[in-house]
Amino acid sequence: MVLTTENNLEQRIARVDAAVALREGDRVPMAPKIGMAYAQTAGIDRYEALNDARLLRPGVEKFLQTYPCDLFWAGSGYPIPMMETLGTTAIRWPGATCGVPLNQGFQIVDGTYMEEDEYDEFLRDPSHFCMTKVFPRKHKKLAGLAKLNFHEVVEFGHYASMAAFADPEVRQALLTLMFAGEQAVEWQRNSALLRETALACQTPLGALAGQNAPYDMLADNIRGFLNVPMDLYEIPEKVTAAIDIMTEYALQNVRRLKNTGSKYCFMPLHGGTDDFMSLEDYRTFYWPSLRRVMEEIIDCGMIPYVFCEGKYDTRLEVLREVPRGKVIYMFEQVDIARAKAVLGDTACICGNLPTSLLLYGKPHEVVDETRRLLDTCAPGGGFLMDCSIVLDHYKEENLEAWFDTTLQYGRY
Repeated sequence: MVLTTENNLEQRIARVDAAVALREGDRVPMAPKIGMAYAQTAGIDRYEALNDARLLRPGVEKFLQTYPCDLFWAGSGYPIPMMETLGTTAIRWPGATCGVPLNQGFQIVDGTYMEEDEYDEFLRDPSHFCMTKVFPRKHKKLAGLAKLNFHEVVEFGHYASMAAFADPEVRQALLTLMFAGEQAVEWQRNSALLRETALACQTPLGALAGQNAPYDMLADNIRGFLNVPMDLYEIPEKVTAAIDIMTEYALQNVRRLKNTGSKYCFMPLHGGTDDFMSLEDYRTFYWPSLRRVMEEIIDCGMIPYVFCEGKYDTRLEVLREVPRGKVIYMFEQVDIARAKAVLGDTACICGNLPTSLLLYGKPHEVVDETRRLLDTCAPGGGFLMDCSIVLDHYKEENLEAWFDTTLQYGRY
């Protein structure tokens, strides 16, 4: 690194707070989305990192001591031990089980866990449907849950329904859930160690909590990412009813997240891109519920940290419909100059520097793009330096060029 920077937690917090409040601090905050890059720094592969997050701790410490970040992003990943226990089919991960190379990342499978003719059943009792249909379809070792029936509440039928719990497949599912629960606690405990390491390096914590948009809760996790756009045209009223249910679930989740002490709530947006729906459909099916959840996050004292994945050029005017200085919008692909012009007086923006450039470009190209972003977005405040998508590995000379340029030219 060419430059050094102060290593003070309070100064870094104030720097980010100023940007979120649309003010100029001492300089542009450096807040890159770091994922499995910590594994590279630690000298381990992603299979090892996803098996035991504690192995990332030396990588987190070394990375933050080398690259002065103003926010800490924990390495994103799903816990392999728990997925092995559950027999998960909704995600593919490195290792022999899924045949993914050891140093590649996890892959989300766009599965269909609710058929079109099951909407009515889902709408009548979504919790029962998720427990007895969605969970068994996502996790092979929970197949026994499909044999349970929680609708028998009257006298003899109620007691007779308990016989299902003697079924070997049901009992195996329950034991699996108990063991997976213990693994979940361990996963959370190990993740907390990484946060402690970041704080010891005087790096403020980013989002400790997350919440998806209600549309994405339905599309990503239940009906299928490719199915819901077709459902919008064939059965729009049922999609709307399902989104309403997901919205209520999201609001309940946010109220629970309030107790985590997280300053930010991460919101990755998937199905609302320019490529996947028209602006009219976005306003009708995607934005109202998303805005409602964002408002709840703000009411709970947190800041929505919204990742607008994919292309988002036609949504910018819609994104203005939030309280001033209370939201961060992170972009993957957008006309960043127009985003600054449209959102600059409303919300803090970040992202858009191509992660591919950091991985495969030349240092001088990184410098040029970084300076362009600073010239365009830094004036007036309300800007965090960030890359387009999560950084899972990196080229040292490019990362150094990126940090050095931001620290040198990002001062107000």
